[in-house]
Order: sequence, then C-alpha cells, then structure tokens
Amino acid sequence: MAEEFIKFWAELSNRYDSAIDNIMGEKIRPKIREKLTEEDNLGNLIELGCGTGYFTKTLADKSESIISTDISEEMLSIARENLKGFEFQVMDCQDIKFDEGTFDTVFMGLVLLFTEPEKALKESRRILKPGGLLIIADPDISFLSFYGNLKFRFKALVNYRKIPTTGHFLNQEKIVDMLDKTGFEVVSKEIIREETDPNYVTVNYIKAVTRK
Repeated sequence: MAEEFIKFWAELSNRYDSAIDNIMGEKIRPKIREKLTEEDNLGNLIELGCGTGYFTKTLADKSESIISTDISEEMLSIARENLKGFEFQVMDCQDIKFDEGTFDTVFMGLVLLFTEPEKALKESRRILKPGGLLIIADPDISFLSFYGNLKFRFKALVNYRKIPTTGHFLNQEKIVDMLDKTGFEVVSKEIIREETDPNYVTVNYIKAVTRK
C-alpha cells in the first residue's frame, strides 16, 4: 500500500477508536464482537487489519492460536499496550508474509473497504488451509437514506479529517460475487445493524470457506 495510506492510519491511530464509533455508531462494533462470541473452534487464526486490537481478545478466546496484523505500527503500538502477551505483526493484508495453507481461519474486520478487495481476498485464500474459513465484517452504506448518507460522509470527514482515496464501500452482493471469483464458497451472510437508528451504518457479516 502507498506510503500516504500508511501515514493516514499512523496519524489517526490515537483517536481511531473514538472516530470509528462516532462514524458508524457506538453500538455497531460491540454488535460485531458479540457476533464473534458465537463462533467456535477457529483453530489457527490470523487477524488482518486488527487496528488497536478491538476484536483480538474475543477472537483469541475462540481460537487455538492467533496472530494479529496491521499495516500501521502506530496502531499496533496501541494494541500491544491494550493487550499484553498477544502476537502482533506489521503486515499488509494484500501481501501476507506466510506460506500457503498456514491458517484455519482469517478474520477481516472493517478492513476490506480499504483494500483492493480481490487482491486481499486472493491473499486470504492463499494462506488458508483447504476448507479454511474466512470471516468478513465490512461496513455497508447502501441502506442509508440520502440524508443518512450525507450525515455519514460528514461524520467521516470530521472524525477522520481526511477520507482515504482508497476507501470504497461494498454491498453484500458485490462481496459475495468477489468471494466466488476468488475461490470461496459463502456459507452464511447476515446484516448487523443498529435497529433504533436507521442512520447508522450497517455491517455485512459474511462467512466463506475455501472451495476445494
């Protein structure tokens, strides 16, 4: 990824958690984490784009081992401070430094939209074992009203102070189509939303396995 993109996340790192909750709604990330508690037997897991480690402990509780990665050393510094004894590595999810078939599970939480999606999905497919599981939680603004969309973009600009040019939102249909093209079979898909406020961003929670 471009140096400009790495710099963006470095500058955002100290206020990332408050920024993302202000943008998406403070109940959305807890809902994703609650959904992750329903998972089980995730085996040897890699977390891509872990940020400050918000989902890391929950994933660790559901797996035999976990390596959490992010492109930003500054983000990982916060994660290491928050979570002692966990393994964090600087890594681009589009260029993963592990061999083919290394992991049972890949988790991508709120990161696919900031990648070249098919490239990131191909890398996830490469490092998964046959029949391995990919879990994606990715924002979707397609359900927002015109007003809700404007409100979201304003909050993103205010909180991020600069919107990454690489950011692009994918609806569920598009993600499913890309998963099919990159060698995955979708086993479940659902939408996580804040029911009390239609102006909150929804999240696609999709599980897919590598096609044999």
